[in-house]
Amino acid sequence: MAELADAVPKDRFEALFGRVREQVVAVGWDDFQKARPQDVSGICLFIWDEMVDRGVARKPFKIAPYTQNDFKGVAGFLERELKEKPVLEAYAVSYFNDVDPRVSFADVSLVRCWPNDLHIADVEFSDNRMPLPTGSKVKGSINRGYRGLHVFGEFIGRLKRIATEKGVERISLMVADRELYPVFKRHGFKLSTTKMAQIAFKGAGVGFPMILEVK
Repeated sequence: MAELADAVPKDRFEALFGRVREQVVAVGWDDFQKARPQDVSGICLFIWDEMVDRGVARKPFKIAPYTQNDFKGVAGFLERELKEKPVLEAYAVSYFNDVDPRVSFADVSLVRCWPNDLHIADVEFSDNRMPLPTGSKVKGSINRGYRGLHVFGEFIGRLKRIATEKGVERISLMVADRELYPVFKRHGFKLSTTKMAQIAFKGAGVGFPMILEVK
């Protein structure tokens, strides 16, 4: 059976950089919550939005006490409301090379979650050999200081194969900035049809989910 780790194109990293160090950050939801707390809120908001949209959660603002308290205990709240585990698998990994051994050039956080998604909680593939000029950024991306590795398409292809093997219907993610919308759209993602997704996209333009159906 395919694992979430199989989505990471680490063979491409080795071809580009030679020696690469892999640091597995979390395997399993319990470890993930401790190691990647910055990703937990987005994952839980995504699941809650789906629960509300599908009528599983009938009080949309019931999550408010958790959002107003730095999302403390939100994962347990979701499990109680859903009456099943909201996340079945979780994996996070970082990669380092000799260009700067202290700072990762690639980071991937993935979960298999309700309703039946492979959810990209975080992803970065940076070519740290190629810094961008100060104050500039690659068109259609958030400036993280470096050009990309051009492996996102392969990453999505691998996720599709994993999803098919696991019987997962969709690949999903939360978009941090409206400028990234056309980037994900080029890879087949569409704006989620939930009410909150539409409001977030048309309003602030941040924190909206996009969906890629797995054929």
